[in-house]
Amino acid sequence: MKICDITHAYTPSSGGIRTYIDAKRQYIERHTDGEHLLIIPGATDRVSREGRLTCYEVKSPLIPNCEPYRFFLRLGRLVTILRHEKPALIEFGTPYTSPWAAVIHRWQHTCALVGYYHTDFPTAYVEPVIAKVLGDFWGTPARALAVNYIRSVYNRCDAIITSSDQYYEKLAEYRIEPVHYITLGVDLETFNPRRRDPHLRQELGVAEDGFLLVYAGRFDSEKKVDVIVDAVYQLPATLPVKLVLIGEGPMKPELLRRAEMDDRLSILPFQSDKRALASLLASADVYVTAGPYETFGLSVIEAQACGLPVVGVNAGALTERVPAGIGFLGAVDSSEEMAKNILRVIHHPHRHEMGQKAREWVAARFSWDKTFRATFDLYSELVSGFQF
Repeated sequence: MKICDITHAYTPSSGGIRTYIDAKRQYIERHTDGEHLLIIPGATDRVSREGRLTCYEVKSPLIPNCEPYRFFLRLGRLVTILRHEKPALIEFGTPYTSPWAAVIHRWQHTCALVGYYHTDFPTAYVEPVIAKVLGDFWGTPARALAVNYIRSVYNRCDAIITSSDQYYEKLAEYRIEPVHYITLGVDLETFNPRRRDPHLRQELGVAEDGFLLVYAGRFDSEKKVDVIVDAVYQLPATLPVKLVLIGEGPMKPELLRRAEMDDRLSILPFQSDKRALASLLASADVYVTAGPYETFGLSVIEAQACGLPVVGVNAGALTERVPAGIGFLGAVDSSEEMAKNILRVIHHPHRHEMGQKAREWVAARFSWDKTFRATFDLYSELVSGFQF
């Protein structure tokens, strides 16, 4: 069986979606005799093949203020690739232009179509952007239009996958079906407390009696990284604390400027080496995140797998990922509450036990093998319903 993933959210510095696709390709190589086709936008048209794995890059323009992400415009090129490769199943990861290439392909060629709901597009992107540009009054109707649009996209699918129980319910509210809830996974061997490195803490400028806070992800308005920085500024000046932000994104120049003015803040580039990322996480004391739109929170469970308690916000998938006893959640957009919760963790008499419980909680629930056994069971069921 040849599986195809089409997404614009796959770049050298991508986060969760790339991690999911890379893990899927590894699973196909190790556990199946199938093939995988990946179609992504790029600077030029090119194709690369490695065994049973194929990747097409389609020349596409950069998205302004969202570099290095690019936007598919050449639907004809996508349709030509699909016609040539003839996948048994196509999965799209974003609801913009790429799903329509799959829909056009299905007019003439038999295949199953799956939509993955990685991000709540109407709430995370459309409503806040329109409200900011045109005013709050227009945010709600814009969100309603976006819901109508994604309904028209996803209801053309044979199945929709979400990794969030909360978004499973939200898709039902949107009247999108049939939806399948399949959690994502984590590499428990790579993301492990054993990777804690005292020398790395010294290199990062953490005092011997200090506390290291860490965030790994995209630097943009959706992730609300500024709330994390503002929370650190509200901690007592005498507290030996260091915040390390790991990633890329449009907010990076501003974050670098702030880091130059305050030695409590350090900015590190995106870590393509997962072991290096795991060492940074395991060497920290607390994982912090302020994004309210997470549909799963892959970086959160990677941090928990490294033995970190989490301070986050009471919204999105974080309400599922951070139960009582392994972290604290506060109000969205409140740096004051985040600062208080950071102090709650730092001064907690059982802080280390919180981290150990976080690791145990993740290990009992999440693995890539579990994720892809469920995913490929669904794929097989969908493909079996078609005559090829």
